[in-house]
Amino acid sequence: MVSRVLGRGGPQPRAPRLSFGAWEAFPSGEPGVVQVCHPDWRGVRTATYAFRSPVVECEDLERWGEDVLSGLHVAGVETVVIQGWPPGSGGFAVAAHEVGVMVKCVLHSSPAQHGAEVGEAAVVDEVLLLASQKVLTEVGMVKYGVAEAFRARGHPVAYLPNRAPLMPEVAKLDLGPGLHIGVFAEPFWRKNVVTQLLALGMLDGARGHVMSRPTVGYLKDVGIVEHGELPWEDFVVIQGSVDLNLYVTLTECHPLMPIESYLLGVPCLTSRTSAVFRGDPELWELTTVDKPDEPKAIAEGARLLLESVEEAVGRARAWILNADVEAQELWLNFVTHSESG
Repeated sequence: MVSRVLGRGGPQPRAPRLSFGAWEAFPSGEPGVVQVCHPDWRGVRTATYAFRSPVVECEDLERWGEDVLSGLHVAGVETVVIQGWPPGSGGFAVAAHEVGVMVKCVLHSSPAQHGAEVGEAAVVDEVLLLASQKVLTEVGMVKYGVAEAFRARGHPVAYLPNRAPLMPEVAKLDLGPGLHIGVFAEPFWRKNVVTQLLALGMLDGARGHVMSRPTVGYLKDVGIVEHGELPWEDFVVIQGSVDLNLYVTLTECHPLMPIESYLLGVPCLTSRTSAVFRGDPELWELTTVDKPDEPKAIAEGARLLLESVEEAVGRARAWILNADVEAQELWLNFVTHSESG
């Protein structure tokens, strides 16, 4: 059994932020469901808010778990969904289960990560252990095909694709002449940023826009604008102002970057490592690359996509809206089931 630790010692992490303001103001029209996510895990946080249920942002559930449990009681919340498993989630899940709150979680990583990152694999092991002990009634996984693999081994795992985020109205920035391409992924190995920037150097007149420039000397002659880490509301303005976004990564679950980009009206080239757009073979062929580790293949894919911007954006937005209907149904089914199947 995972130890129940909800201590208060040591440095004080930031207090939880509630999307609904205060526990006493919990939306009366909502079903008794609250999500919990880490405020600094950008992709998980965006995915969490996209599910449209109330959110508690908490960076340390070991420190703040008792406060969150108290708030759940005040609001009459019956189900809590832990997104991405922030620090202290195991002890918090046990404590919530002991006071009668149904606890579920959603994991946003793939087996490729589990084989390379010890911490990611440890989270999955902890979550599956808690599910076997009935502390967690169900586990959602956003990577297509992975839930079925775990269910085949007897685990209560459901496929739960991300919903499309609600995008703000964006006034495009004037980035100047030339071709502007966004490569807005963290410069971490599986995000493949260096390969994509090499591809960008093969496109005439292209200037790349990044959040953080990789420390790779041979990229010094590639035109790159570094914007730094921005709040999501400011980031999507840059994302929606370029001519093309690249998100040709090496492993994905259900990436929101391409979804955000197309909803902003900007085409996004991605890799064939997720189920995004796979239901429309022609769109999938146009918007994805089958060789994510080849700069030349990425550059060729970018050229083809730029030649068909209007078609790609229109078909992609239609696909996103249709997929979101299914994702909403799967989410409602996930949070309302009292027992795993």
